[in-house]
Amino acid sequence: MGMIRIEMRFREINPVDAMARQYELLSEEGIYRAFINGYSKRGVVVFDESKISRERILEKLEDFKPEIVAVRNLTLEELIESSYSWKNHMGEAKV
Repeated sequence: MGMIRIEMRFREINPVDAMARQYELLSEEGIYRAFINGYSKRGVVVFDESKISRERILEKLEDFKPEIVAVRNLTLEELIESSYSWKNHMGEAKV
């Protein structure tokens, strides 16, 4: 399964609306991670483009005036590894 990670900057956003929109995004099929920070005006969305299009995600965020600053392909392994806490990275745990 190939996924895409997009990083964005928002020109018009506030913390309350950011939190609500983050919840809405996470309820969409095909979106695996969504983080929208209304204070720093930045966000990250990880999604499967075979289930939801980049355009659809940008439509959902259009009132925040998003600007894409980075896009990269992400493997399932990279997504899983990025979810570990800093103490639990594979190969670092001592048994």
